Amino acid sequence: MKKILSVLLTVVMLLTLAVPAFAAGEGEEYDGNPVIIVRGLSVGLKYEDGTSALNINSGKILGALLECVITRFALKNEDALYDTFAEVVNDILTPFSCDREGNSIYPVTNKQYYEALSNYKNFPYYNDTEGGITRAAAKRYGAENVYYFTYDYRKTPEALAHELEALIETAKADHNAEKVNIICASMGCIVTNAYFYYCDGYKSVGSAVYLSGAHNGLLMCGDALSGNISFDKDIIKAMIKDWLDGNVFVNIILELFDFIGAFDYFTDYFNKWVSDYFDKANDDVLRDRLGTMAGMWSFCPDEYFDSAYEKIFAGHESEYPVCEDIKEIGNFNKQTENILAKAYEEGVNITFVSHYNTPAAPVYDSAVMNSDGVIETVFTSNFATVADYGKTLSDEYIASVSDKKYVSADKVIDASTALYKDYTWFVKNAEHVACDYGTEMNDFVFILLEYDGQPDIGSFPEYPQFLVADEAQNLEILK
Repeated sequence: MKKILSVLLTVVMLLTLAVPAFAAGEGEEYDGNPVIIVRGLSVGLKYEDGTSALNINSGKILGALLECVITRFALKNEDALYDTFAEVVNDILTPFSCDREGNSIYPVTNKQYYEALSNYKNFPYYNDTEGGITRAAAKRYGAENVYYFTYDYRKTPEALAHELEALIETAKADHNAEKVNIICASMGCIVTNAYFYYCDGYKSVGSAVYLSGAHNGLLMCGDALSGNISFDKDIIKAMIKDWLDGNVFVNIILELFDFIGAFDYFTDYFNKWVSDYFDKANDDVLRDRLGTMAGMWSFCPDEYFDSAYEKIFAGHESEYPVCEDIKEIGNFNKQTENILAKAYEEGVNITFVSHYNTPAAPVYDSAVMNSDGVIETVFTSNFATVADYGKTLSDEYIASVSDKKYVSADKVIDASTALYKDYTWFVKNAEHVACDYGTEMNDFVFILLEYDGQPDIGSFPEYPQFLVADEAQNLEILK
């Protein structure tokens, strides 16, 4: 009998420990708006049998790199070098390819969730980025009150807007609610704006937290599509130093390489090679592998859109019906400021979390700009003035700022030029969508979401406008 009681007590104890992980408010009944997590771009498209479509074989890529070295430096064959490059890129991108009308050629897509997370016993909760947000939301509000929106990023923003609308209407109906609250990240911020724009969804959203948002695009995308691809030696050096955490020996080696001209040689060579072969790469790879993914054009900033469109489709527009969708995306991209303004006017509580002090990939003209490692901070903040990576704003510029409270203590950010300067927070050293489960960064997002009314940078004394994150994503006031 004692043995049976012990087993029963153990089961009860395990259930008690398990329930809080996904129970509203640590066991309390949640009576707020349903919460929608709109994740960012996920390249993890899968076939119908669950097999990943991502075709990256590290051995093959390393072999290709070795072949590139041999063909260039031993055989001095530039065309063979290009052929190797084109083959590798085609292998990676082919499974994701769309036809000339913008429809997926292969049966690949993302797993989607059409109901509250409580309906999915095997939902793949994980701990980092959007997964950390979703796990925390399920614990905080109860999985029955949390909805997770994932999508095929190749579709147009308009198509994704209507898919999000269907999930929001489901959430409202499930809970007899008039509004939902949204946490959106990265490309998910574009999708949320598309929902506002195409579905007139302003009245259905109470609060929206934008995290690492690609509101106005991504300069990497604009530069790449426009042919502005280049390698910058200073950014490459800065990235290596960042990766190796300032190792003194590495710094000496890097400076020696720079002194003997090695960086100049390699960057000059690759920049010339890219320039010589870009048009051929466009015909062989870019137009049909990337250009036809309509959704990717939502990352192309206004200032680049026309030149990028011309670069990719000039002389071929009539062959690609998807061009009509792409033109509409260009129009949508221009509406971002108006969309956010209307959301605010309609009573949506909007807040923005922007990260900085991480270098971007050093392969495009704008890579010198400060970023969160993926999206430039000037865009995630809706046009704050941001010093280039590794630099500060000039003393003359700072002197011209009328209200110095908007200038960060490290002199990197002037928030006064941001569209929503009083509703935008900056976190130094936080990388793209850094919001892991159980961290203070994660908690901060929910503090913004749960505020009664429109929070501003003075609402939380412990969380003013400028913060700094450590490796464990703990937050401190930037000093």
